[in-house]
Amino acid sequence: MFNFRDIFRIGIYDIEDDYSSSYTDGTAGINLHLNINHGSYESYVINTVIESISTGNVVNYGLLSIIIYCLKNNDPVFARSVQFGAPSSTYPVNNIPLKLAKHDNLTCYGTIEMSLETGGVPMNDTINFQLTYIIPLGLGDFSSYDLLIDFLFPSHFLLYIIVPVVLIWIFKPVFGLRFTKEDLERDEKFLEYLQNPPSRKRKESEN
Repeated sequence: MFNFRDIFRIGIYDIEDDYSSSYTDGTAGINLHLNINHGSYESYVINTVIESISTGNVVNYGLLSIIIYCLKNNDPVFARSVQFGAPSSTYPVNNIPLKLAKHDNLTCYGTIEMSLETGGVPMNDTINFQLTYIIPLGLGDFSSYDLLIDFLFPSHFLLYIIVPVVLIWIFKPVFGLRFTKEDLERDEKFLEYLQNPPSRKRKESEN
């Protein structure tokens, strides 16, 4: 069965932003992507993906750790500290469970420690981040979408029955409809006209 919510991304929200520090020979920082995914009722799962970025001659070796906090309407609802291991292209912090209602203000903020090299000197530095999102849908909205999907889903399969019947009715002599000999001859002449329009006949005669 199709998951229409996933197909149309109903209750799935994505936000991202870049955060960086400047050095004499370039910049280094992170790209933070936040995925907010509705489960059931007012339950959401927050997943984050962090990518290390740099410009100029600065070398960003990767992330060492993250401390992330989540606020709902400015009230703290979640906190997590993660130590990262070997360098990687992306660093996930997944499965953050939250209860969110319509128009709730979700803010995720924190600090990331990264390892870098600037001016040929290895060093560690920290980056602060903050992303804010207002939840646009509530339980009533999801119920309305579910009702619409329940109506459209069987209608989708009815088209496989209705369309062939309509086409057969148009192009075949059924339901008491019969084509006369004159109708068939007229249709044949019309098809010949479409295949050999006057402009084509003139070109052939000129050649």
